[in-house]
Amino acid sequence: MRGLVAFVLISGATAAADPMVVDGQVTSSASRWTADHSRIVTESTVMTAQGPVVVSQLGGSVDGIGMITMPGPPLLELGMHATVTAHVAQDRFGISHVVVDEARQTGVTPDFVRTGPTKAGHYLFWESGCIFTTPDSDGTKEIAGSGEFPIITSSIATWNNDVDTASCSYIKIVENAPTSAEVGNDGVNLIKFRDASWCRPAVDDDPARCYSPSAAGITTATYVDDGSNPRDGAILDADIEINGVNFAIAVGGVSLGTASCQAELQNTLTHELGHLHGLEHTCLAPGDPPRVDNNGNSVPECADTTDPAILNATMYNFQTCGETKKEMLSPDDINAICTVYPEAKDPQTCEPPAATTGGCCDAGGSGPAGPAILAVALLGFRRKAKTRRAAQLR
Repeated sequence: MRGLVAFVLISGATAAADPMVVDGQVTSSASRWTADHSRIVTESTVMTAQGPVVVSQLGGSVDGIGMITMPGPPLLELGMHATVTAHVAQDRFGISHVVVDEARQTGVTPDFVRTGPTKAGHYLFWESGCIFTTPDSDGTKEIAGSGEFPIITSSIATWNNDVDTASCSYIKIVENAPTSAEVGNDGVNLIKFRDASWCRPAVDDDPARCYSPSAAGITTATYVDDGSNPRDGAILDADIEINGVNFAIAVGGVSLGTASCQAELQNTLTHELGHLHGLEHTCLAPGDPPRVDNNGNSVPECADTTDPAILNATMYNFQTCGETKKEMLSPDDINAICTVYPEAKDPQTCEPPAATTGGCCDAGGSGPAGPAILAVALLGFRRKAKTRRAAQLR
């Protein structure tokens, strides 16, 4: 390939006559009229191994009007994996564009998976443009000083500030000041470390609820599950818990924990923040119910897939000891945020979810339905060899 990233709509560049090959997943695609309204062009971002490349095609659809050339290469679509032959050409203003000559779909790329559906068939989502999160001020004893808190901030920034999600999506995570709290349906989206016991403590009328020891982290969401309610699927509360009992919580390979397998905090937490957004795993772990991806395709068993789009996603179910690759978003994760929370549908609000009715008297169905609670997936460790564990992410 020749200078792929260098040819991303470079202003004032010298046109290149040589053909170039662009291969990767399409992470965004948008059509527009030219300034003189004589043609529609579609500009798509292709995420290659070297980075994003914006390519331009003649044709597309804008404001209910479509344009197509016959014959001509197929228009690139969001989520497609494509191989494109193109060249660089300048418009009358001297701005360079990567112009598509040929394009072909080179494989069906699995799409992202959302959490849900509700009983009425809706997937989970946040109604506001902001998701408020609060770190537990107790932190963890397995990271020296207060070193866990900058990692929380960095993990949040990964979702907020990725060059692609920041340009295509309105959703933002807002980090509140740390406070000492316990998880539960209280409207506080808590990030809680568990160093002493990998269990949710008992309450007056319910015992402690302990989690799988193979889980490095777990996220629990409370949401509207009422088909008669227009808010069906809206997330009301989501708490993240990090396992410091079975794993040594680490930053940069350093941990004060004594467990044999280190779980890098940013790797684990970035995955769990995906669940906070309402995203599910990219494949099925043993015992998972059948699911479909955003295109309606069946989600494969993790043991039966070698697809890199699945295995390299931040929302892939498993991580190896000391892994860090989930600290950055993959095209699949970016596609999810851009699709579920597109900039064009910005609600223009930044506020906590409104309260909903619920309680003992709603259980029988005679009144309005109360919120449902769902433990949405766990990031865990999978055994790779006799002496090396891998964690499952939930």
